[in-house]
Amino acid sequence: MTIIATSEEWLINATAANQSSFRHFRKKHEREYISCFNNLSKIKSLLEEGKKLSEMHYHPSFFRHETDGIFRIGQSGVSSAKESRLYIYPDSAARIIFIVGIGTKETQRSDLAAAKQAVQCIVQAQ
Repeated sequence: MTIIATSEEWLINATAANQSSFRHFRKKHEREYISCFNNLSKIKSLLEEGKKLSEMHYHPSFFRHETDGIFRIGQSGVSSAKESRLYIYPDSAARIIFIVGIGTKETQRSDLAAAKQAVQCIVQAQ
């Protein structure tokens, strides 16, 4: 019996992200950084399996919708962790997950504002 995969690969694009803020965040919060990106891999796998974004609100628990198509991925499984958020903008039509920001609970407001600006640039470029 032959099994034909119906899912398509999603790409990850980090060109809209502020690279220096990612380097700074990784330096200060390496365990949380690694956890957020491990969780991004889990989200990517779920999308490739055919799961819809609308079906994943709070499931998995580290994944939340923010605003304007932006989602946040939190760290998980890190003891005594700084509450962290990796901001993404998934484009279902193009099957691309754009990474648009990273930060902590304390910097959430400015991180989300920067993520919205990054999304505007992405949308204008398409």
